[in-house]
Amino acid sequence: MTPFQPLKDYQVLITRGKGQADGLKASIEENGGTPLLVPLLEFTLPDRLEEVRQCLAAIHTYDWIILTSQNGVDYFFQLLGKRPRTLPKIAVIGSKTEVALKRYGYEADFVPSEFVAEGFVSEFITILEPGTRVLLAKGNLARSVIAEAINEGGASCDEVIIYRTVLPASSEQELVHLIKNHAIDIITFTSSSTVNHFLQIMESHELGTYIDRIVIACIGPIAAKTAVKHGLSVDVCPDVYTTDAMVADIIHFIMKRNTKGGTLQ
Repeated sequence: MTPFQPLKDYQVLITRGKGQADGLKASIEENGGTPLLVPLLEFTLPDRLEEVRQCLAAIHTYDWIILTSQNGVDYFFQLLGKRPRTLPKIAVIGSKTEVALKRYGYEADFVPSEFVAEGFVSEFITILEPGTRVLLAKGNLARSVIAEAINEGGASCDEVIIYRTVLPASSEQELVHLIKNHAIDIITFTSSSTVNHFLQIMESHELGTYIDRIVIACIGPIAAKTAVKHGLSVDVCPDVYTTDAMVADIIHFIMKRNTKGGTLQ
């Protein structure tokens, strides 16, 4: 019996960085789709490395560390180096970040029920006492929502940039070629950074009209808000902010549209 393949004949663009696309790629393939991997994110070490290392050398002076992503976990431990690994309590945003932390032998002391900055901080500040010292280790493009809320709540939060997010030079021409040849049916965005880098390329090559009929899927409300702010029409945004949930909602969207007699092709 032929398995149900709701994404058969659909070309799905994956914009997330190398090394993080495997799960989404597999999910698309399992449902019959063709994944197109064009990473719009690349991660590098931060500027002012010596300052960052000095900050991490004082890690013992903090009560909590916040790690906001898998990348944050990896770069944190890379930059921490061989220092003694008696760490403060660790808070993470999201189940994938929690899993990444476990690979280094640590358990998260706090995981929010909602995997966005606003949801995280609204829960996290309720367990902080005035004067509690928190270190937020993040990427250069991360927002300041968490640190601002913690400081306003009476605790103290310092921020340290432990990695940079950049646009891979090799991806631009590949994306332009796919767009111009109408080779993409669905675009998946897994962060605001992927949205911004995508639009940067579209604007520089004047390709705005080429994407009118492409289905836009965002993993969560922050990426969706960025897309809408810049004029994109978001068709899919799951309630659970995971790639599996995004693919499930893409399938639901396609089936619903096809039932109404429309087509994505």
